[in-house]
Amino acid sequence: MSISKGHFIVFEGIDGSGKTTQINLLKKHIEANNFICHETKEPTDGVVGSLLRQCLAGKVQMDETALAALFAADRLDHILNDKDGLIKKLEKGISVISDRYILSTYAYQSVKVPLKWVMDLNSMAAGKLRPDCHIFIDIDPDIALNRIAKGRESTELFENKKRLTEVRNRYFDLFKQFKDTENIIIVDGMQRIEKVSDDIWKKVSGYFTTGGET
Repeated sequence: MSISKGHFIVFEGIDGSGKTTQINLLKKHIEANNFICHETKEPTDGVVGSLLRQCLAGKVQMDETALAALFAADRLDHILNDKDGLIKKLEKGISVISDRYILSTYAYQSVKVPLKWVMDLNSMAAGKLRPDCHIFIDIDPDIALNRIAKGRESTELFENKKRLTEVRNRYFDLFKQFKDTENIIIVDGMQRIEKVSDDIWKKVSGYFTTGGET
């Protein structure tokens, strides 16, 4: 008996949009339907991802062009790693939910670096692994910053109103650009947590029923 390939679901949104909470809730839904589900994130916990996290936390200073290159490198390792790369997991029938993927890099890095260059840099990753869907949790930058302030003692590199507003605008520009090639689901993140979770599950539950399509 052949093993069905797992589904790859990506969560996107500005910092503070509630992705972590919704990823945890979606994972529970998937597992309740007897599917194996792996939760992951970008930047990763790998060598390159750890360096990126230090940069985002302000512990290491780096030009944003170099940062964009590091994000691309971290993503390729995330996908292709022989030990626990995403492609290997998906081929084993494990579904994967990722907190951020390529659209995050396009949206965040194109504020300071030309979008075409960022897209070229990520072209191999984009060709190797394409998500079944991108779930974008939309939230007002002011609300996002309030949540960040309440939840953490310090902010990261991009966590300011000007940058988050620019990033949100770039996301919507990208959605127009990729509307015919990518499955992009936009969810109102200003609703109650349970309502956001219900909206997401309605959109993706078809992947985890007979036939596996939605």
